[in-house]
Amino acid sequence: MEKQHISFENYNDAMQKFTVEALPEILQKGHLFFLEAKEFYFQEPEIKETIDLYLEQLNAHLFSDEEINGNTASISVLCIRDFLKMHQTIRSKDDLKEFIYTLQQAVSNKEITKNDLYASHIEEIQEKLIMQHNNMSLLDQVKIMINSKWKSELKKIVSQTSMQGIGSLDIIASKQQVKPLPVSPTQKNVLFTSFDQQLTTTGASTFRLPGSMGELLGDLEKFELAITIEGDQGGGKTRFTYQLADAFADMGNRVAIFTLEIGGKSDLINRMREEYLKPQNRNRISRADQLPDGYKTIANATGSFDVIIIDSWNKTGLPSQDFDRLRKQFPNTIFIVIFQRTTGKTIRGGTAPLFDAGINIEVIKADDTFRNNYAVTTKNRYGITGIKYNIFTKEIIGAVEDSSVSNQNQIEIA
Repeated sequence: MEKQHISFENYNDAMQKFTVEALPEILQKGHLFFLEAKEFYFQEPEIKETIDLYLEQLNAHLFSDEEINGNTASISVLCIRDFLKMHQTIRSKDDLKEFIYTLQQAVSNKEITKNDLYASHIEEIQEKLIMQHNNMSLLDQVKIMINSKWKSELKKIVSQTSMQGIGSLDIIASKQQVKPLPVSPTQKNVLFTSFDQQLTTTGASTFRLPGSMGELLGDLEKFELAITIEGDQGGGKTRFTYQLADAFADMGNRVAIFTLEIGGKSDLINRMREEYLKPQNRNRISRADQLPDGYKTIANATGSFDVIIIDSWNKTGLPSQDFDRLRKQFPNTIFIVIFQRTTGKTIRGGTAPLFDAGINIEVIKADDTFRNNYAVTTKNRYGITGIKYNIFTKEIIGAVEDSSVSNQNQIEIA
């Protein structure tokens, strides 16, 4: 296919050569956002920024070199080989977590890319292991049994690829490390610090929220921590943020909630207070339903509070770039922000905050009862993505309820 760079001007004609439904989900969302927001491209800087970023990602996906270098292919095959080694072995929850981290790190470092010959297999392995990990809330160990048909398919991939000279992921990583070059004092750039020097820490390294909320988010680092929340209307985004506020207050944090979507005199605020905030935590949590000085109001609040929740960003009237500005300007304050969606299910004002935040959470409305609605991490620099949290029960979905279940269970991964 002839390579034709897709731009804002030729978008409609150029996209006729491609099937939108065949694109990755994030690019499908970008396409919907383009169609909905294109008329504001030259009027709204944040919309132009978002569309330009989408076009850049789209072109990279459609016209990138399909050849895969040997090292990337080797790592994907190595991951498949190590997964096969799990067959008929008993594994702990930490074992699965470590393997999932390895896969996600390889993808994050672009050691395994979307153009990899075996990318779909890596994605399937990751999804199956995350599902099994989530189902082990009350299990210590599980016996892994890989479906015979799938196992044969994976074995064929490994057998067709020469594994000679390939050891483990750790060995490969060590080979990729670059030895530091000696630098004289006159050559040093004050912007950079060598990694052979002692790092200046920002305080306690990591912390974990109590209970299921901690399992959802993982081991957090306070420095420049920002969390975005988006999702279906009526899914429970506001309720979920109150649960987050209570969890952070449990650890002694002072929390401010800007309830810009709901007036302070609303009875719903009182119901949220009674249902989700423990009596002993309420003196640590404060609310405001106005933002009289915009960005300055939020900035001033950082002097009094450890955690700031904004419901929602779209009511602040601020551009999306100010989200990252807050995170950088006040690195010791934790920001939790709800973003409203467009009809195309992309966040209003541009998707830049999703890239800037350390954690992206999507709230899903499963049905009209609210009992089955859940929050799921779609991006998490501190933990495993894909974990689902039931907002009604405040528990991780998939937990085994029968405590009499044996600590060693066998499951076939299809």
